Amino acid sequence: MKEFLLKHQGKALALVLCLVPLILLATSAGASVGKERRIRPTRWSWSFLSLGQVGLTESVGEVFSIFDDDDTEKELARLRAENAILREEKARLIGVLQENERLRKMVGFKQSHPEYTLVPARVISQDTSPFFRVISIEIKAPEGVKLKVRQPVLVAGGVVGQVHEVLDGHAQVLLLSDPRSQIDVISQRNRAHGIVSGLGHERDYEAKVSYLSEKDQVREGDVMVTSGMGGGFPPELIVGEVLSVQPDERGLFQKVTVAPAVDLSRVSEVFVLTATKERMMTIEQEEDAAALEEEDDAEQQP
Repeated sequence: MKEFLLKHQGKALALVLCLVPLILLATSAGASVGKERRIRPTRWSWSFLSLGQVGLTESVGEVFSIFDDDDTEKELARLRAENAILREEKARLIGVLQENERLRKMVGFKQSHPEYTLVPARVISQDTSPFFRVISIEIKAPEGVKLKVRQPVLVAGGVVGQVHEVLDGHAQVLLLSDPRSQIDVISQRNRAHGIVSGLGHERDYEAKVSYLSEKDQVREGDVMVTSGMGGGFPPELIVGEVLSVQPDERGLFQKVTVAPAVDLSRVSEVFVLTATKERMMTIEQEEDAAALEEEDDAEQQP
């Protein structure tokens, strides 16, 4: 039907345009005769004209609806394609902006700590088991820099965890929320000393602070930072904030829960702290001492 109307639409319109004047002429000619003869042809002509108008309206409407439907479908398809492209570009742009913001913070953190030797790394996988909170990182250490177990892993917001296993170009990082993790911390407010380890919760990354007695007077909202003891983490790195403090049933220590300062579920880029300025000086002194010993041994030999 559509093809027929499209093919003969010009002829149909021409025929209708020719019939309309003839009908109007016949109708007007009947006006000079008697009343009865004038009314009957007029009624016939107007009835025929009405039928013609209805048919013409339907035919023309259907013809134009064909064009309208085709044009509308094409326009909708074009708009859908453009909308999909715009959504994709928006998502890509948001991702780029978020990545730039993260990298900007990391660069600022590195610049504000020139005493640290920080090696950037990218998170490539994450273990979601509550009892094994581990992430895998891809890392390219500069020449002369060695990755070792228990080296701190950080971001601009604070402590993430520590190196657990070193592989070729990769490393396994034990998050601070892992029950096997232990980080020596102090309260930033009153210097109360404790050990942070993970609670192993399924739905969060909360940790606990052990060995805090009632006399330590830790409160909710206290910030816990690394103590610098034990030789692993340098001092004053933010670990987390105290969520709750409850007395122990045995009355020896308090039950202190800590929320990590870093959202460990969304970590993408990290730093591995391979050495501090003090440690580098110690290493250089040890290397100089070893070199002197070798020289002395060589001179003593005959």
